[in-house]
Amino acid sequence: MPSALQTARLAGVIVGLTIAVVIASGVMLAITHSNSAARQQRLVVGNYETMSLMRETVIALQDAEIGQRDYLLTGELASLGPYERARLRIEAGLRQLEVAASADPDATLQVREFRSLVSAKLEWLGGTVAAYQLYGQDAALALARTGTPGATLERIRGVGDAFIEGQRLMLARRLAKLRSEQDKADIAGLLVMGGAFVCLVAGMVIIVSGAGRLERAQRELVSRSSLLKTTLESLRDPIFVINAEGVVVAWNDPFARLAVWEPAKNGTLTWDQLLSDKSPATRALLEPLKFEAEAPDRLLVARVSFEGRDYDVSRSEMSGGGAVVRCVDVTEKLRDEAALRQGQKMEATGQLTGGMAHDFNNILQVVRANLDLMKDDVGDHPQILARLQSAAAAAERGGRLTQQLLAFARRQPLAPQPTSVARLLSDLADLLQHSLGERITIELAIADDSWNARIDPGQLENAILNLAINARDAMPDGGTVRVEVSNVMLDRSYSILHPDVTPGSYVLVAVSDTGTGMPPEVAAQAFDPFFTTKRDGKGTGLGLSMVYGFVRQSNGHIRIDSAIGQGTSVKLYLPRTLDPVTEKAVDPAVEPTGKERILVVEDHDDVRQAVVDMLEGWGYRIAAAENADAAAALLSADPEFDLLFTDVVMPGTLPVMEMVALAQRLRPGIAVLLTSGYARDLIPEPSRSGHAMIAKPYASEALAAKVRGALAARRMPPRTQTVTPQVKAGATPPRRVLLVEDEVVLRMSVSDMLVHLGCSVVDVGSAEQALDLLARGDTFDLLLTDLGLPEMSGEELAAEVRRRFPKLPVVIASGYARPQGQAEGHQFINKPYSAIDLQQALDHAAQAAPPS
Repeated sequence: MPSALQTARLAGVIVGLTIAVVIASGVMLAITHSNSAARQQRLVVGNYETMSLMRETVIALQDAEIGQRDYLLTGELASLGPYERARLRIEAGLRQLEVAASADPDATLQVREFRSLVSAKLEWLGGTVAAYQLYGQDAALALARTGTPGATLERIRGVGDAFIEGQRLMLARRLAKLRSEQDKADIAGLLVMGGAFVCLVAGMVIIVSGAGRLERAQRELVSRSSLLKTTLESLRDPIFVINAEGVVVAWNDPFARLAVWEPAKNGTLTWDQLLSDKSPATRALLEPLKFEAEAPDRLLVARVSFEGRDYDVSRSEMSGGGAVVRCVDVTEKLRDEAALRQGQKMEATGQLTGGMAHDFNNILQVVRANLDLMKDDVGDHPQILARLQSAAAAAERGGRLTQQLLAFARRQPLAPQPTSVARLLSDLADLLQHSLGERITIELAIADDSWNARIDPGQLENAILNLAINARDAMPDGGTVRVEVSNVMLDRSYSILHPDVTPGSYVLVAVSDTGTGMPPEVAAQAFDPFFTTKRDGKGTGLGLSMVYGFVRQSNGHIRIDSAIGQGTSVKLYLPRTLDPVTEKAVDPAVEPTGKERILVVEDHDDVRQAVVDMLEGWGYRIAAAENADAAAALLSADPEFDLLFTDVVMPGTLPVMEMVALAQRLRPGIAVLLTSGYARDLIPEPSRSGHAMIAKPYASEALAAKVRGALAARRMPPRTQTVTPQVKAGATPPRRVLLVEDEVVLRMSVSDMLVHLGCSVVDVGSAEQALDLLARGDTFDLLLTDLGLPEMSGEELAAEVRRRFPKLPVVIASGYARPQGQAEGHQFINKPYSAIDLQQALDHAAQAAPPS
């Protein structure tokens, strides 16, 4: 018979085998059900992704329709960007949907139907865009109104929702299957854990406590070593640690590459070896730190230049001996900081010079105006006339100087228009040759297919001439000036290096010479105002500054490449335009005299008096005001003026353009002439305001021509266009409408439309002003508000009005795709709208309003 010990051993073996079988069975079950659960998990994720793809594709289709609508309404090419990007997203989404649904026949049929509808919708959208580009806005809008009966957005959404619903049902089944498999895997896992627990208890009985502590200590050591290694490897800069004996004990791969050291082959590495002649890179970087090797508890930092790069090298001594050494490449950081400082300097200098030029323009205006007036009083005194002409010439030179300052400050008045740069340069060739002289050879390299640029052609001619003259001065013994015109694309990677650049298409004008060139420190200051390398009396230092300001104000980009002995190349990147070049019409000669009534608004007393004297001398009837507030008072008392001549930048509580809008509202058809010593970018663009402008300082002949031109171009509204409502005896008076619109010109236009419809109008520029009027007890029959108001939106205003004044009907005008008609208790009307559309919206809102 077996002994008790043998029996115990046998029992132990049997128990061990049983536990092993249970654990193995549990492991097999856990693996089987875990794999099944993982498979169901992937299918569930696929369902979610497929539904997300369908939603994103529908959203992209909505974005495409919004982009198409914006382009048809505004005609701006920038609106096509969202449209084109949405089309790409749609195509990608459809392809992915077809792949995702390929395993399900029902889903495949739904995706095919969805693609067919979306393709029809995209074909219609593309057709309207093409119609706009080929036949104009009216044809495109006519095509847009026909719609796509068979592929409406609602039907497309319906097909997409049906597809998503099918996916949801499939998802529910798969989730149920996933939970079942997970439950089975959990049960198997419990079996494994139970068996493992029994084994662990048995093992704990056998393993002594000392051996357990040793194992835990070893694991902690390994963990810390791994953490240190991971931390070091996560750093891109070279870093290493030396112990008290100067041996490298920890490092990362960038340091190993820098030191050309392979631990497996080269063995240990010491601090002395890093400073030896065998390691030139580490010696150059670490040399500044070697004399402080014994300093404890200190952080040592040195900046070192090596092979064209800049490094901040630091050595942090550890209290127990040894140190942590790090080499940080700061080249890009230093370059960015220098570029930021340069940009801030140029901006600050531009603001200073722009303000100085504006004030100087006002002074020159007084001088020039009085000189022109004195010419008429001198009579036949040739000597005095000659002196006056000399003074006028000096004022002209002063004016040109201020224009150069304004050009650098990006505040000069520009007249950008579609321009053929190639034709402009060809026409300029003779003048360039004449200006540069016979010792300079001019080479023109013009691409045959060069694009048009949106630029001020006169300022571009001045810029090219300035650059050519600078090139000539850099070649005292003669040489070659090469002017090139080509097409370039600046991509996003270029814009990252040059933050002032917007990625896109540009016309490149490069002016290069074979002269002496400039060192980097001189080239870095080349665009600074008043900086010049020419001797005294040979230059103002404003030539390149003017070119720089002109290009930047024109939304372009400029760069200079130069090296000693290799010449200089200045490159102007001018924004491309797709608009055709139009021939400039010749202005007909105008007589300076007239009898019209003119309101002059100017805050500088001397300038105002000089202008009044000139205009009265030509026979005009003049009234004058010192600011917009005083002008508004004159207009309110007597609006019968034919022309409003006003400075744009003046002190006072009333903005100048608000005063202009008031004048046009009180006197429809009044001509407006604006003047400023600042740039046109401080006032509305002509395409938005339609107002003429003359820049200070101006000659009397120029002012006379501008005044006559503005008066000749004014358009008085014909009486037949006025809508007079038919009011029957005993009928209620015209509706009193509160109009809320933040854009002055648009507010004036809508107000006029409401007046033509027979309404009484009070207009304000913000929701806060409207609520103040209503809170004071002013009564209105209707509220007409724009959707996109500052601070408080039109919908928020409507909600507040509905809460506080529930009986006041509200009409919201929106430039977005909103459903026309009643919604959320308000009437919506989409821009642009006609007088008939507006009348219908007002009528519907009034009919839907609760009874008083």
